[in-house]
Amino acid sequence: MFYDKKKLFFCKMKIFTCKSLILANIFGICSLSHSQVSYSDIKQDPKLDSLLNKKIALDRQRYSKEYFTLQLYYGNLEIATETLKSAKEMYPNIPIELSFETPNYKVQAGRFKDEIVGLKTLDTVKRKFPSAFLLTRKNEILE
Repeated sequence: MFYDKKKLFFCKMKIFTCKSLILANIFGICSLSHSQVSYSDIKQDPKLDSLLNKKIALDRQRYSKEYFTLQLYYGNLEIATETLKSAKEMYPNIPIELSFETPNYKVQAGRFKDEIVGLKTLDTVKRKFPSAFLLTRKNEILE
């Protein structure tokens, strides 16, 4: 009697798997026969390529001239020199310079090509110099 129940179970299982396989095959055949194929032909003006090449060249030129720096202080000479000395002691691996822009002095740190690197450095510098900020600069080459 136990054997008969086991046999019935496997028969039902075989019928169930056969039905599911048949349904899966029908579904696969229908989906393949009704699938869509798309072909697209793009016509592009040749001037567009030359315009894109000019834009790329201008971006490369601008990128080569542009950099980011951290401005630590902007004001009178005495405080600027104190800020310069303390910044050089705290951050010996970052180049720090003092410059004059009428009528004040600037203390700037680092030259970063990537803004993300500049922002990460700014996070560490802001602990000691809370008024520091990231500044975009351009190389000024006199010809």
